[in-house]
Amino acid sequence: MRGFPLAGVLVALLLAAGELHCAATAAPAPPAKASAPPPQHPGAPPQHAPPSPPRRHRPSHGQAPPVPRKQDPPSSPPPPPPKQDPPPPSPPPPQQQQDPPSPPPQQIIPPIQVVPPIQDPDAAAPAQPPRGGNRSAVCTTLLVFGDSTVDPGNNNRLRTTAKANFPPYGINFYGRRPTGRFTNGRLATDMLADKLGIMRTIPGFLDPTLKLGQLRKGVSFASAGSGYDDITANTLSALPFRRQLWHFWRYKQLIRALLGLRRAERIVNRATFIISAGTNDMLLNYIASNRSAGPIAMLRYENHLIARLGNYTQVMRMLGARRFVFVGLPPIGCLPIARTLLGRDPDGCDSDLNQLAASFNSRLVQLSNFVNYQPRMKSAYIDTYTIIRAATDNPQNYGLTEVSRGCCGSGMIEVGQTCRGRRTCPDPSKYMYWDAVHPTETTNQLITSLMLDSIAGIYS
Repeated sequence: MRGFPLAGVLVALLLAAGELHCAATAAPAPPAKASAPPPQHPGAPPQHAPPSPPRRHRPSHGQAPPVPRKQDPPSSPPPPPPKQDPPPPSPPPPQQQQDPPSPPPQQIIPPIQVVPPIQDPDAAAPAQPPRGGNRSAVCTTLLVFGDSTVDPGNNNRLRTTAKANFPPYGINFYGRRPTGRFTNGRLATDMLADKLGIMRTIPGFLDPTLKLGQLRKGVSFASAGSGYDDITANTLSALPFRRQLWHFWRYKQLIRALLGLRRAERIVNRATFIISAGTNDMLLNYIASNRSAGPIAMLRYENHLIARLGNYTQVMRMLGARRFVFVGLPPIGCLPIARTLLGRDPDGCDSDLNQLAASFNSRLVQLSNFVNYQPRMKSAYIDTYTIIRAATDNPQNYGLTEVSRGCCGSGMIEVGQTCRGRRTCPDPSKYMYWDAVHPTETTNQLITSLMLDSIAGIYS
């Protein structure tokens, strides 16, 4: 009998396309890195003064490494057969043929072949951070993936109802204008970029006003209504995660054209990759259709999501990613819309949903730890669950007065399109939620403080 109210959950969530919780695959062994770029300089002075020109000729064709390396063996036999200059180029092709099978999305395979040269700039990365405690000196680029918690307006360019480019969204943003952000002001990633001294806000990659000069500092590929499961995004015609990765590949091509191959790869190597998603998966694809499922079914779906995220992480790694920030799920059972439709605990929350979020987070922590064990990889986990739960239980400690309903409309069911033109509360800064699903800028500030602490760790 509770399946019918659940349809209401789907309708509201489909309109909202959002959720609350703000914001390695064969790694090239160190010997390979030492055998390709470093030995070229030491090896050139002693005997191989002539071999140096061919190696300079290869960087010039750096935009398509596979082509030069295939042309290198034919050219090398005629001039100097005895010289063992051609053998070095032969090892790289096997590595490039082994890399492509690993990524899940097939459209990403072509660019993966460009990855081996990335290792040279990355090796020098650890040597530059010692500039006091200024975190902006080491983190200069933010690349964001996920859902409505980190979407600055990419959905404005999509044929989807999951949009927030109308009032009252954005009433506390710069210029008091709606931008597509599902909140009253800035997202957690916006404030993070500001505090790091990178830029005031993170633009969307699909923003038609995006300038090439902004690409160096970072963009968001996130799409409201998306998740780790493709079915989640397809429900609302949002950008699936694999499609966000494709846009990231396009991003690399743009910055290469703008800055050159080596500098572009270095920017990606040293960028912070922020991933914030998962609530839509739980609410739309799992809770709605399997509310009565037991712990085994819950565990199976969690493992499915984590496996997909792990695959996406490996694809990002092959495209140059080295530093990740995984944002955990909040207590989704305490969202205003969950309280309205499912709440049955004394505190008004749904403990089953909260347990599901906590369980997923534990597996996200395991994934983050796994990434940390990979060569030249760093990751951090953002525990949004604990801080949001603490603010829910003791709002006065965080300057809040209302934590059970949103600021838009009644605050119990309105989200996305159903929030359009609604009256709002007098002071959003005292509310935890802006609508029935998404946090206010005040709550996003709590998440930003956690992100700031994590940045220092992944650049140490």
